[in-house]
Amino acid sequence: MLLVAFLVMAFVEKHETGQKNLKIVKFDKRKGYYLYIYDSDTKKVSYSAIGSEDLEYCKKSWFATYQKYVEKGGSTIKVKRSLIQGKLKEFVDVEFARSTRGEIKERSFNTVYERVRNRIIPYIKQHKVQSVQDIRKKSFDDFCPYWREQGKDFATINSALTTFNRFLSWLVEEDILDANNKPHIKKLRNTKDYKTEANPAFTGEDWAKFKDTLHRYEHLDESWTDDVDEKERWWYRRAFTSWIFFQFHLGCRNHESLKLTYGDVKVQKKKLPNGAESLMGVIDIPADTKRGRRTSVMNGWYVTRVTQHLNAFQHPIWLKTEVTDETPLFLNPRTGSSIHQETFRGHFKNVIRLAGLEGKGYTLYSLRSTHITFQLLNGISVEDVARNLGTSYQMINRHYDGVANVLKSDELLKLNKHYFQDSNY
Repeated sequence: MLLVAFLVMAFVEKHETGQKNLKIVKFDKRKGYYLYIYDSDTKKVSYSAIGSEDLEYCKKSWFATYQKYVEKGGSTIKVKRSLIQGKLKEFVDVEFARSTRGEIKERSFNTVYERVRNRIIPYIKQHKVQSVQDIRKKSFDDFCPYWREQGKDFATINSALTTFNRFLSWLVEEDILDANNKPHIKKLRNTKDYKTEANPAFTGEDWAKFKDTLHRYEHLDESWTDDVDEKERWWYRRAFTSWIFFQFHLGCRNHESLKLTYGDVKVQKKKLPNGAESLMGVIDIPADTKRGRRTSVMNGWYVTRVTQHLNAFQHPIWLKTEVTDETPLFLNPRTGSSIHQETFRGHFKNVIRLAGLEGKGYTLYSLRSTHITFQLLNGISVEDVARNLGTSYQMINRHYDGVANVLKSDELLKLNKHYFQDSNY
């Protein structure tokens, strides 16, 4: 806080922090260093004890002192933060320089670059911690769970984590991050536990609970007519519900569906053996996805539900979209791009909580796992399922424990099949 007595005392030392209004200072006949804080709006000066006589320590920990000062009621000032993404780029540049000097192999640098580009930066972009000054020991404990939800395998996650931990150590070495705040994210311990626990398929009973809760969640705000914010919330809930059933019936990877445009999907009429007509959705998965371009098929009713959303449920104020072949299938009307996966993840967690299904490990990728179970229960061969999903027979058997039991057990068929019946909802 403001210490008036200091105003008549001269600094015997002054050190820059890199922030215009924050400096490290020392007074004659007073122990330790203080943080000089100048509020340019009120023209007031405050001092806060850093609590050490070690200048190097103070240079590393001054920001924590400033945070404590604010928490105790001190005035806030504009502090330029070091963005993690920017520091990641610097880190890559340092590693490149090391490779040109022969300190590390070119192959090692390429590995670091790919991990930063494909695993670390995408994770940071969606994370609440964006600046180095906000990093704390527990900041990135969700790194492994996040990539598990994306369907990444054990080895991929652990290798990315090696580079991430190295980056955090580099921040400390460069005096950018306080060592006391440095996280150390633990690697996944064994492959067996990881594979069996990651992204479990819904049980039949849990899927029924989830669908029922989803229906109530979708229509919760439907009666509101005047509140624009509530209308917008309902609009996104309906988009989320449409996406859930699209994923369940197609079984594609999350990023694949969010790359789709209206031009990538078609609905065709299909004659059934009994003479009735059904709708078949034909989906062209884009080339810039994990397995490249392929054509998949699904229940066409759920494709129609998605394509009608923008036209039938126009946003009350700011959405008047002319749908073309280039329009994202799951459009964020504010940005013109696809709705971010994190938006859907937030809604998913809400529905899981409301359905009383917390603690069972269900993730967005559980929709893909459940799709596989659904298809096998309906007599589709593993080979056909694998082909439609853009994966292999071996991959399904390796990653989806229990599918053989589903196929072999009459009791499981009787118990579960009715929960997955297609009722166009």
